[in-house]
Amino acid sequence: MRGEARRAASLLCSLAVAGGCLLEGQAPTAELIATLTTGEDLPVVAAWSPDSQRLAYGVEKEVVLRRRPLSAEEEAARVYPGEVWVSNLQTKPKLILRHDFLRNREGYFFSFSVERLAWSPDGAKIAVEVTDERKNTATFLLTAEGKRVELGDTRQNFIPGYGAGWLEDSQSLGVLAEAVEPRLLHRVGVVRVAAGRMVSLFEASTFAAVAWLPRARKLVGIERDPDFSGAPLLVVGDLESGDLRTLAKLEEGYLGGLQTSPDETRISYFVGQEKLAVRGLAPEAPVEYWPIPFSRYAWAGTSGALLYIEPEALGQRTGWLARYEPATGNKQRVVTEEKIQDFWVAPDGERVAVLTVGLKPILGVYRLPASAR
Repeated sequence: MRGEARRAASLLCSLAVAGGCLLEGQAPTAELIATLTTGEDLPVVAAWSPDSQRLAYGVEKEVVLRRRPLSAEEEAARVYPGEVWVSNLQTKPKLILRHDFLRNREGYFFSFSVERLAWSPDGAKIAVEVTDERKNTATFLLTAEGKRVELGDTRQNFIPGYGAGWLEDSQSLGVLAEAVEPRLLHRVGVVRVAAGRMVSLFEASTFAAVAWLPRARKLVGIERDPDFSGAPLLVVGDLESGDLRTLAKLEEGYLGGLQTSPDETRISYFVGQEKLAVRGLAPEAPVEYWPIPFSRYAWAGTSGALLYIEPEALGQRTGWLARYEPATGNKQRVVTEEKIQDFWVAPDGERVAVLTVGLKPILGVYRLPASAR
């Protein structure tokens, strides 16, 4: 019967107009619509604005410093700081964070990497997470035009911490602090920009992972004891009241990849190498298991589908951008000509930015085919 259905579909395709239909397992590929020019700088990270019209991206520069007076070193030193740019994909990108904004007491700047970018829901501000050579991390707050967003009357525009996520008011952020190094477990706090201070929450709890729910002003977390005894707990925390409730005890364990869907109704996380658990936020919600490889993945807008990196081999972090449609179980590559190491889906699900593999990675933007949105 399956063969007859396939032959019938083929016949219908032959009768259709040009550009007609696709057989099961086939799909139109994404269309490259822009390449971000970074010169000799290496792109490392990106994030879409909430309206899907602007792309913020971080790069790594190589800077040759002038030899310091009285220095015993014969050659000039090299440092590798980062920069952050914002592009609307039509006009010249705007530099909003320069590589020399951090300097030591002698006035020299140094190496740091841009680890993460997060837009505020109103699209006016960006949280920029940077890490220096000594693995110190801070999150700097800037406007989308590159101006400092100062915290209260402190005259500072940075927060000690990482993994920050804006809440719906665009004036508050959830932020993580290290509880068990090296970032095996985290503690949670909330910073209100106007007040300029951090409020610690759930102080009796430590988390292996956290995903923010901006509209609900909550988080979903994987709670673990500091000594990692017992099964992990899937919990929901209220960022206003400080209440923490358990959704489930994860008897299967937790492998990684905790995320929430864009509409904040579902949670997803890996429990195996090709086993992504997906469930709702109610304690009695059923759990589905999707055959997604343990790799980078993201919800494709509000379509209910997922985009993910199809690894070149088990355990590898690079591969091809693919799509999984849970309603049919179909898996399809959507970017076939480039192997990638990371990607970022626009909130409307229509475009995706990808970072290619290689000594000189390229940051490209693709329009996803209608069937992949």
